[in-house]
Amino acid sequence: MKQPISSAADPQDYSGLCVLIVEDDEIIRLSLEDRLRLEGIPVRSAQDVAEASQQLQKGDVDLVISDIRLPDGSGADLFDDISQHYPGTPVILMTAYGEITDAVNLVKAGAADYLTKPFKMDDFVEKIHRHLSRLNDTYLSAGFLRSDDESFRPGSGVLGRSSSMRRIERLVGRLSDADSSVLISGESGVGKEVVATLIHHNSPRVSGPLITVNCAALPPNLIESELFGHEKGAFTGATNRRIGRFEQAQKGTIFLDEIAEIPTEIQVKLLRVIQEREIERVGGEKSIPLDVRIIAATQVDLDEAVKVGTFRTDLYWRLNVIRIHIPSLRDRQEDVLYLSRLFVEEQALKFGVPVNGLSADAEARLMSMTFPGNVRELKNILERAVVLCDGPRVTEHDLLPLDDDLMDDAAKHNTLKESIASAERQAIFHALVESGWVIGEAAQLLGISRKNLWEKMKRYGIEKEN
Repeated sequence: MKQPISSAADPQDYSGLCVLIVEDDEIIRLSLEDRLRLEGIPVRSAQDVAEASQQLQKGDVDLVISDIRLPDGSGADLFDDISQHYPGTPVILMTAYGEITDAVNLVKAGAADYLTKPFKMDDFVEKIHRHLSRLNDTYLSAGFLRSDDESFRPGSGVLGRSSSMRRIERLVGRLSDADSSVLISGESGVGKEVVATLIHHNSPRVSGPLITVNCAALPPNLIESELFGHEKGAFTGATNRRIGRFEQAQKGTIFLDEIAEIPTEIQVKLLRVIQEREIERVGGEKSIPLDVRIIAATQVDLDEAVKVGTFRTDLYWRLNVIRIHIPSLRDRQEDVLYLSRLFVEEQALKFGVPVNGLSADAEARLMSMTFPGNVRELKNILERAVVLCDGPRVTEHDLLPLDDDLMDDAAKHNTLKESIASAERQAIFHALVESGWVIGEAAQLLGISRKNLWEKMKRYGIEKEN
């Protein structure tokens, strides 16, 4: 049997990676697959562009090896699709001798490498090892996440143990020398701000500020002033000059969270700022040059928002240079216990309590939960559990809602109307807590309008002070 080419003294861990082979010749395709599996490299395959596109849509491909000539297109077509929709994914092309010019041109356009057929299997394996090692060799600063670990390898699992989160880590690693705009999408509470912070901390701008702006929380009549600043006397109440968030982010990064909440008229001005790399304060006449990287985030489907006209197409493409989608926690169950254990350790240290982990029944309960509030909800549940825990480990009882703990016999015999009202009130309060009391975000979590949420809060007497 052919022995793996990788050194036993320095074994490579490719467990978080996935290689896609695109080859229409079945014998060659199966031979390459078998050899990579022998090397301990996770691999899948496709026989044409259409099948490769389906594989890429799963979002877990880290390296593509593709023939130049395919039945329904070419390696160039596939490379263009990857460059647009899966930026940062390296592509190695396999080409016949007469097609070398095509391969060289694609490498000049950004492809990672090429192989000329026929090639020796050992040469193929060595090249694949070299490219996969590059994905593993970049170290990222993670000090803001873990005080005991100043750096980690992309894919090591600081964001989670799931393949999807490791893939995001590796993409952040590839962005370490880039200054492109980034658009992060995902449900509320999945960790968009954490990823934005990771990008900033591993960029040339790390010595500059990271300014975070929650666009949904900005008063509609003051958004322009908040973002771009204003001069004294620019409007009623402008008694002093104000430096806007973009100016505050000079030489650093600005993180525009909930970008879809920005009104259309402000989107026009934001587009100009991105294009011209300069701002004018409200009431000002002087243009101020900007040196700022822009990271935006949204839980709204911006593609749909563009279609219905609530978000400008030109602004969307200015922001969507690098796209990172963070899956919900329910779609990455393997992260639940990993993050839960980290959070328990973190909260026990924070509050100075002698809690040393989770009991088996607590872990089983956590694995059965859906977490509509994602990682934010999980963290809040475990903070409460650690604070109220009376023993050495968090138990299933500690994870129960406080209302369940304190419910008396009278409450258990409410009328149907009273029970529905109680459940609605709890759902509203829970959504408000999960959203950090941002009304727009809480309304989206509940699937109702802001006005409806305000009315229900008034009806149930829900205020933040409570």
